[in-house]
Amino acid sequence: MKLEGRIALGLDEFMLRLGHLKVLTSILKRTYGNRARISRHLAEGLTQQVLVPEDELQDFGEYLAKKKLGVVVDENGKETPPHSKARYSHLRVSLDAKGGVAAVSQGQGPLKAWFQDVAIASRHTRSKVGAVTADTREISNKSGVSHLVDWALIAGIANRRLGLTAVGRALDIVCDRVASQPTGFVGANPYVIGPERIALAWMLFMADGDVLARLLIRLAALESLGKAEAMELIVEVYNDLRDQANRGDASVTVNSARAVRDFQKDLGLSSSIARRGKLTSTVWHRISSRLESLTDLGLLEKTDSAGTSRQFDYYYRPTDSLRKAAASLRDASSPTAWVNTQLAEALTSVGQGAAERASRDVGRELLMALKLSQGPTGVHIDSFTIVAASLASMNGASLAFAEARERLTGAALKHPEVISLSRGYTGSGAEFASISLDRLEQLGPSVFSD
Repeated sequence: MKLEGRIALGLDEFMLRLGHLKVLTSILKRTYGNRARISRHLAEGLTQQVLVPEDELQDFGEYLAKKKLGVVVDENGKETPPHSKARYSHLRVSLDAKGGVAAVSQGQGPLKAWFQDVAIASRHTRSKVGAVTADTREISNKSGVSHLVDWALIAGIANRRLGLTAVGRALDIVCDRVASQPTGFVGANPYVIGPERIALAWMLFMADGDVLARLLIRLAALESLGKAEAMELIVEVYNDLRDQANRGDASVTVNSARAVRDFQKDLGLSSSIARRGKLTSTVWHRISSRLESLTDLGLLEKTDSAGTSRQFDYYYRPTDSLRKAAASLRDASSPTAWVNTQLAEALTSVGQGAAERASRDVGRELLMALKLSQGPTGVHIDSFTIVAASLASMNGASLAFAEARERLTGAALKHPEVISLSRGYTGSGAEFASISLDRLEQLGPSVFSD
């Protein structure tokens, strides 16, 4: 597989839940440019006091008990105090004889908690780790929420001026469409990742494709892994990248080789440790972010072989979707080529069988994506493909990014009075499209017909 130099640096223990990026994206579309202000708005959003829904009380109680955030009372009345900095020390979680949550109580008034805690505690989320402690009174570059701003920069959601990029706007469009669906609290819960997983995965692979592609292939060969195995695994991935960069292959560019050297520094590895030796917490921070993201995407799960939930642990098992993705990755010429042709199919299959996915033309989704992606300067084509693939997934179909681009190119050749393409600042392919909305409305989905 070609080494492209797509290696994300600086991933850390705060960058675990993709839902954080969704919350931040909604903030960046209305507040940009000032890191302190953005971080404060994010902290306020995550720590906003919200009612705990009645049907989520048991989930929330388990969350408090597992994380030692409140007083836990067993069936014999024995109390276990919360940890010293627990934010819900006033709450009491009563357990039944089987260790399940019987009740969550407080003094008086309705039960309220931080928005992110209520959302992450939900039974619909895939992992219960990753809540960011946020003090809205003390926001600095070292605070957890500031690290989430860094994550948006790494993923290409935000630009250096801390505004949304074109693909960041595409993610926002998709998230808005998903949230508008009649799915109740699940749709409003940013930590439940649905069809927007396609947009999020595109961004993660564009930033970190060399690592993620090789990581998926290695994960597919495992039954399960915990913290120690995960740390060893990311070092193995680094060693693969280093060996490929050192072979002197003509396809390895100077920038790609430099990215691998930077990755070694990012992992905190010396040459000897990369071969054998004790690994530091830095290595864990780098791999945990990647594994938790893959969990949110539905490619890893947190249950043991007996089906017992391990959602509060750093324990992972590959899903069938991951194994299918890894099988197609082994034959891919590059991470980008795989993303363009296979990623959407791999993620559309999450939670769906092949028989469930619609086999039909996606002209309606392509048309809607083109309208939604229209900005002041036209349509950014990569963003259009992200929106189109996500809309298709929402409707049970699978649409590859490459196919969406090809259909747009074909429409521009057939209807130049409606769609015209133009090159961008890099590469030889078209990067932008200008459209005539009036004529597009007249033709409808047929503009994408063969």
